[in-house]
Amino acid sequence: MDSNGQPRPSVTVSFEPRFCANHVVDLTAGCSFGCVYCPFAAIGARLRGVSRPTALDLSRLNELTPPPSVFLSPASDAFAPQAIESTHTLLSYLLSRGTTVGIVTKGIVPERTLALLADYRPQVEGVAVGVTSLDDHRNTVLEPGCPPARRRLDNIDRLAARGLPAALRLDPLFPVLDDRPGALTALVAEAARRGASAVTATYVFAWGRYLRRLQREPLLAESCRLLTERAPMEGGTAFSVPLARKLETYGFLAEVASEHGLWFNTCGCKDLRIRESGRVFASCRNVLFLKPLDGGPTRTGARPVPGAEARAAPRVDRPAWRLPPPVRDTTRP
Repeated sequence: MDSNGQPRPSVTVSFEPRFCANHVVDLTAGCSFGCVYCPFAAIGARLRGVSRPTALDLSRLNELTPPPSVFLSPASDAFAPQAIESTHTLLSYLLSRGTTVGIVTKGIVPERTLALLADYRPQVEGVAVGVTSLDDHRNTVLEPGCPPARRRLDNIDRLAARGLPAALRLDPLFPVLDDRPGALTALVAEAARRGASAVTATYVFAWGRYLRRLQREPLLAESCRLLTERAPMEGGTAFSVPLARKLETYGFLAEVASEHGLWFNTCGCKDLRIRESGRVFASCRNVLFLKPLDGGPTRTGARPVPGAEARAAPRVDRPAWRLPPPVRDTTRP
């Protein structure tokens, strides 16, 4: 029961083609981190009929069929306060039954959950730690419920110390506010120093009421003026920065990541043109986990990633492929 005495919605595992054909699960309806740019937490809460972040019911956990692989979480955060206990319980259930897991978080991974993941290291696709900026004012305004950025980055040290694959996730990037080369370079270098194996980044996108909410925030005034293109996405379209700016920034990040021995990718689901361009690697998944360099089968039964074996490279080497010539972004001064 929730605080009003109403039955809580149950945790479900569903297949989501928009996440590069993976199963997904949320542990809460809504999210207490309250990131102003996230439309999915509000949508998830509304679909489940709740008005505040609510832990979902895990009492029928034993009835869930463990999928080959699962992503935590599409419309919440697995390590938001209301989710932490349920996340550990769910991971214990799924990992012990052979499921491989990928996690994205702006929270702090508890020590006992780190220990659990380490016990099932071959089944951990990766943990991506969300930090787009080290600017405390920016983060307080846009991510009011999240821990400070440097505490989040500490996750990378702790994951790497246990031999778990950790990535830095720059998502969403706001133009002007977040994508200056110096700031991006510093973040990538910090992630590499802490033991990350990869960097992933995606520009902000928004539509309808969610775009209007961003436009009302003074800190985002200049950024929102640059959300001028309708980007084709899996499942629809949304306003984002011009494709040229994306290609320029992602290409720059790929080069910087490579210089630090890291792999770079962006989420191809959030702009289909990126995937079609072939200029940077575009997948929601950890390709080095899914597609071994020897060309063997994928680890999870998930959809194979075309061309992954040709582009993948060990962490200590620069990728064998080279970026095409840079694209000039005319939206930059």
